[in-house]
Amino acid sequence: MPSWNIHLAHTEDVLARNGALARALCDRNAFLFGGLVPDIRVGYMVPGVVGLIPYRITHFAKPEHIPKPREHDFWIEHVEPLLSAAPAAPVAARSIVDERERINHVHFPERYDNGGCPISDAPEAGASRQLAVAPADLEASRRDMALGAWAHLVADNIWNTRVHEYLAAHGGKPSESFRIKKQSDFDWFGRMRGLSLIPVASSRLVEAAERFSQYPIERDDVLAAVGVAHETVRVNEGAGDHPPYQLLSDEFFNVTFAEVGDTLERLYTERAVC
Repeated sequence: MPSWNIHLAHTEDVLARNGALARALCDRNAFLFGGLVPDIRVGYMVPGVVGLIPYRITHFAKPEHIPKPREHDFWIEHVEPLLSAAPAAPVAARSIVDERERINHVHFPERYDNGGCPISDAPEAGASRQLAVAPADLEASRRDMALGAWAHLVADNIWNTRVHEYLAAHGGKPSESFRIKKQSDFDWFGRMRGLSLIPVASSRLVEAAERFSQYPIERDDVLAAVGVAHETVRVNEGAGDHPPYQLLSDEFFNVTFAEVGDTLERLYTERAVC
C-alpha cells in the first residue's frame, strides 16, 4: 500500500534514529535499496522487469483485498540465517545532493578548481566498473539488503492492518471508491515527506541483489529500480501543504508512520540483539 516515497522515508527514519537497527548496518546503501526490493519483481513500480513474481510471494501475503505481509516468516527464512555475517567494509547511504555534485564534477569540470575530479567513491556510482567484491563485504550487503526488505514488509503489514481497522471502524468495505480515496490520501502523505537519500548501483550492490536470498534480482532490474528511486527522491522535496484527505487523517498518518519506526526498532532488538 505505501508507495516508494513512504518506504524511502521509513528507511531514512531508521537511519536518523540511529538505534540498534541502524547501528548494526554495515552497508546502508544495501539497506536503502532493500527497502524497495519486495516491489521490484512484482512489476508495478519498475517497468520492463522480466520474470515477474506475484505480490503474495514477494510479500509473504495471502491474496486478499488488504494483504498483510507475514514479516516474521520472512525474518526466519531470509534474515536470521544472515545475521552472523562477519564485519565488513562499511558503505554509507548517499544523498541526492552529493550525487548532483558528483555529476556536476564529471560534466562541468570547468566549474571546479580541481579540474572536476569526482568524489572518491564515484567509480561505484553507476556500476560501470565491476570490481571484485570481498566475500565478507558481499555477505554483509546481502544481510543488510534482507533487513531492508524485512523493513518493507513490516511497514506494509502495519499500514495495511491500520487501514483495515479504520475501514472496519467506519463500517466500510473494500471497493473501487475506497481504493481511489485511500490511494489519493497516501499519495499526498508521501509527498509531504522530504527525501534526501538515494541507492547507488555499485558493483557491490548489484552482486548482492543478484544473490538476494529469496530470489535473484538481475543487474538490469537493479539499474531500473535505482533509476525509479532517484526520480522519486528528486521530486519528493516535501510538500508544504496538502488538500483535505478524502478518507484518512493527519493523525492517522503521523501515528502510523511513527508506529512503523518504533516497531522496526523493537522487533530488531528483540530478535537480533543478544
